[in-house]
Amino acid sequence: MGSVVSELENAGIKPSYQRVRIFEYMQMNRTHPTADQVFLDLKDAIPTLAKATVYNTLHALAEKGLIRELSTVQPSTRYDYAAEDHGHFTCRICNRIYDFPYDFDSRHSALSGFVVESQEIVQKGICQACLKKAQQNSAFP
Repeated sequence: MGSVVSELENAGIKPSYQRVRIFEYMQMNRTHPTADQVFLDLKDAIPTLAKATVYNTLHALAEKGLIRELSTVQPSTRYDYAAEDHGHFTCRICNRIYDFPYDFDSRHSALSGFVVESQEIVQKGICQACLKKAQQNSAFP
């Protein structure tokens, strides 16, 4: 918990108990949760937790670059712990989001003279699991 507190303090976020727990949750759960999912998963452990606190904390963490808002994934904003650069693949059948490694640095040479502040690589299609199910049912979507 000490490093979580330090990370929050270094980012200028007051490390309240609820903020620490929400940030720990994001570090431990790499499932790209929505704010509602974070709230539902933590409400039993933190009975005083309000949904607004979760939304506000996730927004603050994203503003400081500690997590990412995946706003390109509809219908709900999902959140991702920003430990390392990576892209996202979204399955159009099951809506699951998969991480994949991506070398963002190799793309900067084409943007000489620009200041890149954030990057997102989102690919959409059909994941292996859904493709396998469709092939077994002879119903390729």
